Amino acid sequence: MTHTPAAIGTEAIAPVVIGMVQVVAPRKLDRIDLDHRLVGDLGFHSLVLAELGYNLEDLFTLQALNPEAAMKLERVSDVIELVSAEVVAGRAELPDAEALGGMFSRYGVDSPLV
Repeated sequence: MTHTPAAIGTEAIAPVVIGMVQVVAPRKLDRIDLDHRLVGDLGFHSLVLAELGYNLEDLFTLQALNPEAAMKLERVSDVIELVSAEVVAGRAELPDAEALGGMFSRYGVDSPLV
């Protein structure tokens, strides 16, 4: 019998997104708030925005964003709302603990759900 790791619950989407924002953000802050602006407060630029997008696409099996949708993502809360809406609508999936651990270990940190 193969063991399949359990997926995280929807309540864990925010900590996962915040954790990913924190590890890729050029401007390192001790705490990431929902109202932090990706570009202004956290120092994001096009390459880092792409890295965040690719990581979240991988974790949540999200479809690639079109440029118009991506331009609307100004704050950390906008990213959380987008991922949550996609999961609830069935267009994305919740990652399991193994996928989370693997993604965050690439950055030398533990998953925010440990």
